Amino acid sequence: MQKRYNTGDVVYWCHQCGNKYEVHWGRIDEQYSDAVLIDYLRGKENRLINGIPFNEFESETRYRKLPKGWTYDTELFELTTEKNMQSINIKNPSEIIEAYNKGVLVKDSEISQAVVEAEVDKNKGYRIIKSYPRWQYHISRVSVRPDRIYFTYEEAQKEVDENISEFYRQANLSEYDWSVEQIDKTLNFWAALKGINNEAKKIYREWLLSLNNVEDIETRTYGSEIQWKYWKNKKWNNIEI
Repeated sequence: MQKRYNTGDVVYWCHQCGNKYEVHWGRIDEQYSDAVLIDYLRGKENRLINGIPFNEFESETRYRKLPKGWTYDTELFELTTEKNMQSINIKNPSEIIEAYNKGVLVKDSEISQAVVEAEVDKNKGYRIIKSYPRWQYHISRVSVRPDRIYFTYEEAQKEVDENISEFYRQANLSEYDWSVEQIDKTLNFWAALKGINNEAKKIYREWLLSLNNVEDIETRTYGSEIQWKYWKNKKWNNIEI
């Protein structure tokens, strides 16, 4: 049965980035039949530029003289943060919801991605401006399959731990066992795709494992066929049983 969620629910999931797994969390926005849209949450904007709240600070239009004794390391403006942010236990959904309702947490999309920097011109002097780096790519909202989402941090952490454990299991395999696993993956995919019964799959498996240097074998499906080769060779070979 498909999980159902309500707008405003706090949920957790196992996020993968390359070979790294970690728990991510957010607030449900809406759900479709095959995807749940989730907003990341962040602490409200608390940056100050020369004591001015970040959202109120506007780029300067007037250039000024560089301060006496200026070097490339001279700070031309002061970036600080307000110290009124409360600590939030992200493992507690109720605490997250309360913080969101109070405005302590906000949708990530509501936080400006601008940066403040000093623009120095040898002919004009300097001024402090807001800019939006073109190379910066920021994700504030994601879609996740319903079956990949949990209501508790612990459930998501369990999936993270299982994925990491799988890396350790694979690392401890012998080269032979690793190759056999890859062969089995190809055979299982081929059998499911073509409706091949277990007996026929077993015959192909035994044939492949009877070859020399199994640890050097690669397999693939090609059309309706299983093909194999030694990794150092370029030519793929069909199997005749």
